Amino acid sequence: MAHRRSRLVAAVVPVALAITMLVVIGGAKAHANYTVTECSNNAALDAAVTAGGAFSISHLNQCGPGGWGLRLEAEYASAQGGWKAWNFYAAPGTRFATSIARVHYRTDAGYGPMTNGDGAPGYASVGSAGPNQWEWPVQNNTSHFTIALTCFAAGGCPSGSSAYAYTDAFTAEVQDFHPPSVSASGELLDGGVVRGVQTLQTSSSDFGGGARSISVYVNGLYSKGVDFCPPLGGVYTTLKPCPDTSGARVLSLDTQNDPGWANGPNDVTICAGDVSGNVSSPCIRRTVHVDNSCPTSGAQQGSQLESGVDVGGRLRSLAAIRSTQSPLIRGRLTNADGDPIAGSTVCAYETVELEDASSQLVSTATTQANGRFVTRLDPGPSREVELVYRYNTRTLQRTLQLDSTVVPTLKLAETSLRNGERAHFTGRLPDPNAAGRLVALQARAGRKWRTFKQLRTDEGGTFKGLYRFTQTSGRARYVFRALVKRQGGYPYEPGSSRKRKLFVRG
Repeated sequence: MAHRRSRLVAAVVPVALAITMLVVIGGAKAHANYTVTECSNNAALDAAVTAGGAFSISHLNQCGPGGWGLRLEAEYASAQGGWKAWNFYAAPGTRFATSIARVHYRTDAGYGPMTNGDGAPGYASVGSAGPNQWEWPVQNNTSHFTIALTCFAAGGCPSGSSAYAYTDAFTAEVQDFHPPSVSASGELLDGGVVRGVQTLQTSSSDFGGGARSISVYVNGLYSKGVDFCPPLGGVYTTLKPCPDTSGARVLSLDTQNDPGWANGPNDVTICAGDVSGNVSSPCIRRTVHVDNSCPTSGAQQGSQLESGVDVGGRLRSLAAIRSTQSPLIRGRLTNADGDPIAGSTVCAYETVELEDASSQLVSTATTQANGRFVTRLDPGPSREVELVYRYNTRTLQRTLQLDSTVVPTLKLAETSLRNGERAHFTGRLPDPNAAGRLVALQARAGRKWRTFKQLRTDEGGTFKGLYRFTQTSGRARYVFRALVKRQGGYPYEPGSSRKRKLFVRG
């Protein structure tokens, strides 16, 4: 018996989307069949029938409230083997894992109802003969489900029959064997540092039940997604409910407020889902570096950020300071018209002069009514200072340089000694990388400084030393200092401690 494939409008229970949102990151398949229920209050049925042999069987489409459903009626004579059938075919790339129909029928004058699927070698009769019968025939693992009315009488079936068969409740669990594919592009995936709201261009395609959703996971958490094939009124109306391709879909990702995002590297996975719950394999996986440490602020975009280190009331982009000094940073923020921007945040980042140093947020300042701001930084090493104003993804930046002269501490345990006694020197160098540094103890001889002892700092940056006086006669005053020269890996300019005095009697 030859069949012509027909396309039906169906109602689909959308169980796939929630499962798509819970997939294992990395493209694993979270499979869930989608459910089709046909001709149950469906006023928009799109169906066709197939037929074979010499028959006189009519078909009616009366789906919807108060209708008979998909009905077959035999009123006139048909030859033996003549038949007509309603057919349900799974969409390409899918299969009915299970299927069942409620069939209401009446046998008369040699006519009888039949069902068929891949699992049946021919037609299988439904139930027993008699009027007004109800049955629930089942077909499993099949590409189609057929309900037919057939003439079985050896001499043919006469006119005047009251035989019929109809269904108003076909249900199938549809299995989709093909995961969708996904593509994505945009600044978010370009490899640079991103901040604020980013747009992501995506698309997906599917051979099967159709592409339905795009989901973005950040560090293992569902962050943002789009369902571009939602059911209307809670149900779908076709056996292939979603399109083969999603087309271009643009997602707006807020890297500051959406779930999962953090400053620094983020593991981002972009997956497509189809109507059955299959997930793209593979998904797209990227590492995205985010820097929202300076919060977006202000109601307008800035145009000019003036800033500098306050040195004697003048602003300088390059300033020499001491390691004990807290530098003062001042500036002004204006818009494109030169008007001040008030109430906005300006961030100060520091990068210490070390090979492996990274930029760190150390201070924030709020602009006043005149657009001016001020912040004081902690004492420390030589460093680059970057002032940043951020308006969503756009930033204004100004770079300053601080050259810091090291000022070690130096203490003497004694204020006076006798010749032959020892002086105890202690001190400390500022971090970072203060361990293992050379320190020269020096005494002033006239207008010059002479080194009399070389010391090295311990793990805490502390140094200690002893010196015995053996050549002093009379009463002498000595002046000492600790000198630190330029050393690789120590981010300071050369410098010396405050002077210390000691009286020695011979």
